[in-house]
Amino acid sequence: MNSRCLWLTDNYPPQRGGMAQSCDRIVNGLRQAGVEIDIIHFTSKEGKSKKHQQQNGSYTSIPFSNSEAHVLNIAWNYIKKMPKFDFIVCFGGYISMTGAPVFSKWLDTRLVTLIRGNDLDAGIFTPRKRGILEDALRQSELVCTVSSDKADKISKWLSHPNAKFVANGIDMNEWLPTHSERQFAADWRAQNVSGDKTVLGIFGQLKAKKGLDFFLDSLKRTSWRDTAHLLLIGETEEHLIDLLESAELTYSILPFHDRYELMKYYLCCDAMVIPSFYDGMPNVLLEAGALGIPVLGSRVDGMADVITNHQDGFLFEPGNEDDCKKTLYQFFNLTRERQKELGANLKRTIETQYTIDHEIDNYKKHLL
Repeated sequence: MNSRCLWLTDNYPPQRGGMAQSCDRIVNGLRQAGVEIDIIHFTSKEGKSKKHQQQNGSYTSIPFSNSEAHVLNIAWNYIKKMPKFDFIVCFGGYISMTGAPVFSKWLDTRLVTLIRGNDLDAGIFTPRKRGILEDALRQSELVCTVSSDKADKISKWLSHPNAKFVANGIDMNEWLPTHSERQFAADWRAQNVSGDKTVLGIFGQLKAKKGLDFFLDSLKRTSWRDTAHLLLIGETEEHLIDLLESAELTYSILPFHDRYELMKYYLCCDAMVIPSFYDGMPNVLLEAGALGIPVLGSRVDGMADVITNHQDGFLFEPGNEDDCKKTLYQFFNLTRERQKELGANLKRTIETQYTIDHEIDNYKKHLL
């Protein structure tokens, strides 16, 4: 007999971003494994609540209208009419975490909470969210996190007996660049990058809290700033252009792109940079690795789990300018062939340990 799951989430397509991508990937993988999943999606879009059937489950969108009590009571009206569930999954998010512990008691079923990037990092130190986070974790029979560090923190903070690290995964078959994408990358470099400059990509939230300002300050204080070209894609802050200009860096900035639109831009890069002060397991890390592009990342969370320093990438201490400059020195002093070898090693790491099959098999082991 197949298992049946109620899935509560604040992040799901058509929303953009890594959280929504990860949620969709895990749901689809578990449904293909035979789990029937009914999704309740607390969405920021205005409008009416809507429910429709999906293969091996259903999807209900419930708009959030500035009242947690209202939206969760509306959700309960849908949930109480559904057949019995074997378990509830709370896929992070403020609204989902608020409702999940109560719903699991009312339904008399076990609760599983999946902790992503900022769920723990921001929630634990935000007074109005900390109690909600703690309540959800304490009532969860199982907590799955996207980094070993987060599992360790939860175990120590709450003495939780069942906090498990389940890494993100990627479908390698979806990251096979076409000839036209490779040609686009070659043409883009010819048009936008002077000489033999090294292109460093930074994709996602281009914000100070993600370590961008720190990284730019580190780069501008090295001799390598004249040989680097930055390709920045994502959500920006107003001061970014002034910072780039004052640092006298050459750069290209593009707006947020959907995931698969990014592949041709990954191919423009000699390396990806992820300078986060804290993180989960960024999709950018796995996507770059799937394409054989080396990553320079801060030694936190998922980066520390995936990358073996100097073997398939470089790690530097978060916020440590001296260590970041040392890492840049080490990378820029490599030959192009050795840089590509790092990328090839990272690709091997991803395809042997961090595929979607690995991810779903781990969830099945813990959930079913």
